[in-house]
Amino acid sequence: MLSKNPIELPVGRKLSREELAQALRLSIIAELDAINLYLQLASCTEDQAAKKVFEDIAKEEKTHVGEFLAMLKSLDQEQVEELASGAEEVARLTGISGQDPPGQREEWSDLRAEVRRYADGIRVLRKHLPVTRVGRGVDAVPVEDLSSEDLKPRRRYVIQLRELSQVFAISQASLDSAKVSGALDASPALAAAARLSMEEEREFIRAMKERAGRLGRISSWDEPGSAVSEVAGALSGMIGDGFPQPYVLLVSPSRYAKLVAVHERTGVMELHRLKALVGDVVAVPALEEDEALLISSNPQVLDLVIGADTELDYIGPEDGMHLFRLWETLALRVRNPGGIALLKQ
Repeated sequence: MLSKNPIELPVGRKLSREELAQALRLSIIAELDAINLYLQLASCTEDQAAKKVFEDIAKEEKTHVGEFLAMLKSLDQEQVEELASGAEEVARLTGISGQDPPGQREEWSDLRAEVRRYADGIRVLRKHLPVTRVGRGVDAVPVEDLSSEDLKPRRRYVIQLRELSQVFAISQASLDSAKVSGALDASPALAAAARLSMEEEREFIRAMKERAGRLGRISSWDEPGSAVSEVAGALSGMIGDGFPQPYVLLVSPSRYAKLVAVHERTGVMELHRLKALVGDVVAVPALEEDEALLISSNPQVLDLVIGADTELDYIGPEDGMHLFRLWETLALRVRNPGGIALLKQ
């Protein structure tokens, strides 16, 4: 701390307006000191879990600085004027705008909401597999291996959540235009959301293929009935081992296209026959054309663990642009690999 206790008052007396302003200034000093402390601690450790915790706490302290400063502005008009004067001086000397970036308040909230809606519309796996949300700041989750026949956990261990991120920029010209038109061009943010969503799908698919407890063979599915018979064979083994419904079959878009073709011999789409067998057949761009995944979609088999979910952070100005970072943390938690079948051609 850089100061003594600011509250040296007789018991029962309340702070005056001037004393409250002084207390807020000292609070800002304390928060800035705390930010430096936590960032220094983060830079001094190689433990990634501890590093993320220190960095996350530092971000929270930055929020507190903003809260105290907002209160101080309401009490000290001279401070408001000097802040504006200082921003003008910086702009004159360096060309850096001292204005708040979009999204610090209402605009940022609107952009964050739009990005999340767009990302949720792209994601496929979250709509068909169990999802567990643990929240921002959680870096790891426990797993109990339930693959033994007597249903007693074979072991208990911890898996780390992986961080995915995309950085994008919105031009100052776009922000200036938004002030006039009332609508911000969010196309760079939406493009980043699309990339983040696809990266998430690839990460989950990669993990499912690595942890699959069953392997099977499939053909190209060009012949009528081949898809149904091959999936039925994989499904029968899963049912025989006690893995319950619902079942989900994940395929590539090109293989899905073969399933919607109507064969002359049967007069029906293979897709309809497969859905009668497994319930859901889902096209996932992250899958290769020569593979498919059959999954018992139950929490005792697996779940998609989501920590930070499509978080939007402002980085700062750079060459006439405002940089943002879109990020999330996630992990695939597999409790029983026997409920996941990897089918390859």
